[in-house]
Amino acid sequence: MTLGEKIQALRKQHRMSQEQLADELNISRQAVSKWETNESQPDIERLVEIGGLFNVSTDYLIKDGYTATTTSVTPPIRKNRDESIFRSSRISFLVSAIYSSATIVFLLVGFIWGLWHPGWIIFLIPPILVRFLAQFMSKSAEDLQAFEDAIEREDD
Repeated sequence: MTLGEKIQALRKQHRMSQEQLADELNISRQAVSKWETNESQPDIERLVEIGGLFNVSTDYLIKDGYTATTTSVTPPIRKNRDESIFRSSRISFLVSAIYSSATIVFLLVGFIWGLWHPGWIIFLIPPILVRFLAQFMSKSAEDLQAFEDAIEREDD
């Protein structure tokens, strides 16, 4: 497998377009295209950047004897985004649960001891907003995934 074929395979495996890879490396899309068609080769600094971006060694990129099975090829970009979405949904759930519990306590105290005030209804708004935003973010993540899948099909 040539260097250009490896770069192209890694780019596609990470669901990146040539334009996205070029933006990550601060180069032109045409340079990436020339690398992938073996018309030119990246300099050593770019090889190190590519290896870091795709989580592969420069040995894998340069040497023919190395295969993708001997190198850990995990998609760090995707993993970080998925972890971020998961973490934000857990946080929004916890905030919503705590705030809802506090609202119930305040409402019970207000009704039981006669300390009710209509302004306390404001406590109901934040959990509703948090849940709405969590649903919106979930939908946005689904739309982003569908868009990335369409780009991958277009590249193939």
